[in-house]
Amino acid sequence: MSEKKYIVEIADSTGHSVVEMTAPEIVEKATESEGSWIFVDNRLVNASELEGMEISTDSKIRIMPGIVGGLEEEPSYTVEVADNTGHSIVEMTKSELVETASTQGTWLFVDDKMVSATELQSMNIEASSRLRAMPGLVGGIDENKFTVEIADETGHSEVEMTKPELIEHANNCQGTWVFVDNRMVSTADLSEIDLRDAQKIRLMPGLVGGN
Repeated sequence: MSEKKYIVEIADSTGHSVVEMTAPEIVEKATESEGSWIFVDNRLVNASELEGMEISTDSKIRIMPGIVGGLEEEPSYTVEVADNTGHSIVEMTKSELVETASTQGTWLFVDDKMVSATELQSMNIEASSRLRAMPGLVGGIDENKFTVEIADETGHSEVEMTKPELIEHANNCQGTWVFVDNRMVSTADLSEIDLRDAQKIRLMPGLVGGN
């Protein structure tokens, strides 16, 4: 690995610090504390991946060491992390979930409902809940963004998405309906549609009901 230096944001229980580190120093820092996470441009990577990556000097690099608690350990939850390379499954505490949800461009879903870091702090998460984190995708400079209306049982929200993010979101929410100008389209068809002239794009996640 090269000896280029990168700006690294380190978050721990005392707050945040920003330091300059070489790639070997980043790997060493991440591995010295078990449970540390490395994010490169909002994508979760492990130390072995980092050693072989070509990292740009303007990449956003963050290290999130495991949170140290008291004698009573904070419960952890199984979280599906989706990015443009595929999926991985990690264990996170609620504090780590809040930290992840606070990251710009990262979406966090609890049982197919998008939640903010503020909502998450006061939420009672069941052990059986399905948790998913979707870091923002890194697109080209000219990647178009579209205003997408997301409707669920709590109401409506509007977010800015690129076309790949829209497809990723639809693929990862089973039962989600996609409407483009009030016409229902499948996820497969979505990749072929030119959205630049669309007036209204809506996502309607499947409702969870009883028998």
